Amino acid sequence: MIVMQPVLEVYAPDGFDLWPVAEIESFGFLPLSGELSPAEVRTAVMRIASCNDINPDGDLRLARPVHLTRSFTDC
Repeated sequence: MIVMQPVLEVYAPDGFDLWPVAEIESFGFLPLSGELSPAEVRTAVMRIASCNDINPDGDLRLARPVHLTRSFTDC
């Protein structure tokens, strides 16, 4: 039987200090399930949020915020 499970590619959170995250190895995979620890959930949120940390390149995306932490608190 083949079992598929969603995963996130994760990396060491160098310089990320908005909230505590799980101790992880660089460029590993975090299996997503209902059994994640609170630290693993925070790691997943950090990784998903970091996907938005890009500079738009002529498309319709908004410009990247100048201050990352301020962009979280202004919501």
